[in-house]
Amino acid sequence: MTTKKIPIRVFIDQDTHSRYLIQAGTHGLTSSALGERLIDDGLRRLEAGDTGPLATPDATAARVHGSEL
Repeated sequence: MTTKKIPIRVFIDQDTHSRYLIQAGTHGLTSSALGERLIDDGLRRLEAGDTGPLATPDATAARVHGSEL
C-alpha cells in the first residue's frame, strides 16, 4: 500500500526563507526534502508529547549569542 502525499502550504518571511534554502544546500538536500524532514521531526515531537511552544526568533537569537531571555 502506498501513501499519497498531501501538499501543504507554509508561509515564511524572506529572512527565514533564505536561511532555509542555505541550510538545504549546505546539507545536500533539496528545499522540499529539508521541509519534509522538519515536518516529520515536528510530528515526532508532538506524538512524543512535546507540546511546548516553539522558540520565537528573538529567543533563538538570544541563545545563539549566549544570553538566554
